[in-house]
Formats: sequence, structure tokens, C-alpha cells
Amino acid sequence: MAKVGYLTHLEINGFRSIESTSLELKPLNVLIGPNGAGKSNFINFFRFMNKLLQKDLQLYVAEQGGADALLHFGRKQTPTLSTYLRFDPNSYGATLIPSQDGRLVFKEEFCEFFADTIGFSGGDKKKGLAKPGADESALPAPQGATIAGNVAKHISDWKVYHFHDTSSSAPMKQAGELLDSDRLREQGENLAAFLYDIQTHNPDVYKRIVSTIQRVAPFFHDFILAPERHNDSKIRLRWKHKGSDAYFDAHALSDGTLRFICMATLLLQPSLPSLILLDEPELGLHPYAIQLLGSMLRLVSQSTQIIISTQSVSLANEFGADDVVVVEHHENRSTFKRLDAGALEAWLDDYRLGDLWEKNLLGGTPA
Repeated sequence: MAKVGYLTHLEINGFRSIESTSLELKPLNVLIGPNGAGKSNFINFFRFMNKLLQKDLQLYVAEQGGADALLHFGRKQTPTLSTYLRFDPNSYGATLIPSQDGRLVFKEEFCEFFADTIGFSGGDKKKGLAKPGADESALPAPQGATIAGNVAKHISDWKVYHFHDTSSSAPMKQAGELLDSDRLREQGENLAAFLYDIQTHNPDVYKRIVSTIQRVAPFFHDFILAPERHNDSKIRLRWKHKGSDAYFDAHALSDGTLRFICMATLLLQPSLPSLILLDEPELGLHPYAIQLLGSMLRLVSQSTQIIISTQSVSLANEFGADDVVVVEHHENRSTFKRLDAGALEAWLDDYRLGDLWEKNLLGGTPA
């Protein structure tokens, strides 16, 4: 039985390459498939939901190129974008239509409460939200006092992460605000402040993060985390090399090591988001680091929900058939199909899952 608040069912219609999909979700969900299949569009849908909740929908639509860029092959083929999300005891649904000036406006928005899923009496309840033509969602601030507030609270805790930008100008390599430590940000912008807060308030968790990083980077001794000397409202990521008294900053770390530090910090933190989404988390990682990442993802999925996309055979080898959703592109649309573990049982006696994928026995390979 799914935990209360887990996203158990998702429907997306008309979003980018996703013409229509209905998918049951589990604690751990691994999307595999070739380039262009639609894995990133699936992840990006949750960014869309984040912007909708933050009442930044129109800004997001404009940044993406307007309504026609988000609708599946534009409004001529797809006149509406709709979704239905079930996370007991609640659900959320919305239908949006394009305006003449390129916006997406609401045709319908609602949320529901299913009393019987948590043993309450009184029947189910449905509440209408945004009025037809509204520019932004009518979901209130995330809090649990009302049905709509509880729905907003759940959606606000669905976090999309990608740590791809490790360039010299990447925010995680710059000095950041010391007090920006409530949540690890999407691109790790506040990594130093977040680690400093964990070190201060959860030293055992901090030690576990450091020891995990050392398994991938044996040269790494510890972080040097302190407010900047000449501006104590700022903090910068610094670290110490084993066998040396010299301090280094994030620019001295390889891209793969820095990304793994972000992953370890995200997955081992003391207060996890209710849903973590990662797009190709294996990028730039050594094979052993990928193996360790897979182990962390499996472990964390026992206490929070995980959705990742990957093109890595090595990472796919770390999961079971029940975890995997094969994403393919057929007839100009993305399809999503969960593997049948029973049908693969004989194969899995001799091969790992990623090996079967590489042999094109699962689908999800370029046509």
C-alpha cells in the first residue's frame, strides 16, 4: 500500500511530446529510453507544475516560447493541455487552453479529498479552483488547513533537480547566502549553505555524507564550511585534500566529483522532499560512482518517492524490473510502459536489467 501523500497515479495530455499517458507510479520509478523519446519532457512536466503552484505560469509559458511550444504539435493538433494527479487522500486536476496572445489559461481546475483512503467518514469532496479564463492557479499557499491547502502543500514538496552545470560560472561554485539553507536548490546553488546547516544541526548525517563522498573521491578529506571572512552573510564551498593543509574551492573539483557531492547531499539529507525527480543523474560519473548512486536511490526510495530518467546501462543494472518504465517515441508521440517483471523472470536469472536493455530485449533503444 502506498504511503499517504505518495503520487500514485498521473495523467498527462497534450504536453510537448506527450500526447496522452496514464501511469501508475511506485516508490522508485526509473525511466529508460533513447534520446528524444520524451523522458525529459516527463520530468519537465513537474517543473511546469512547480511554476503553476508558484503562480508563475505565464512567465514559464513565455520563457518556453508560448502556448504552442508546450502543446503537443501546437494548438491546431492539440487544443488543450490537461492533467490529473492522484496522491491519496487528495487529487488535483486541471485543463488549460491557449489564448490568442500565446498564453495558457485555465478552462478548469479542481482538487479532491477521498475520505475513505485514510479511514475518514463523510464521503468524498471536490472543490473547484481557478475560474475559466484565469491566468494563474487558484491553489492557496502550501498549508494543510483546507483541502486545497493540503494539495498545494503536497505539490510544493515535489522537487526537480539537475546538477549538470558545473562550469566556472555555475552558481554552486560561487559565494552564496549563508541563510539560504531550508532546501537544497534545483541546481545546487546553495550547496555550501545547505551543507553548513547539516553540519551544524545534524552532525551524524554530515559525517555520513562526507564518508560517502570519500568512497568515490578517496583524496577528499572534508569540507571547510564557514562564513566568508569579509562578509559573514556569505559562504563558499571549500574543501581539504587528504595529506595536505591547503584549502581548495569548488573550482578544483572535477565535474563528476562535484555532481556526486550534490547527489550525496540531496539523497542523504535529514529531511527529504516527498518526491525527488532527477534527469540523467549519472552524467559525468565514474562507473563505481554510478553503482553507489544506484544503491543510494534504492535506499532512499524506502522513505521518499523517486523518479529518475537515465540512458545509463550501468545505472539501469542497479534496479529491478518493477522499477522501470520504458519510454519510446512512436508515431510522433511519447509512450510510457512499465516492465512486466514476471515476463522477464527467466532472463533475469542470467542477465542484469541494463544488459537486457542493451541487447534490445526491453525496448527503449533507438529504432
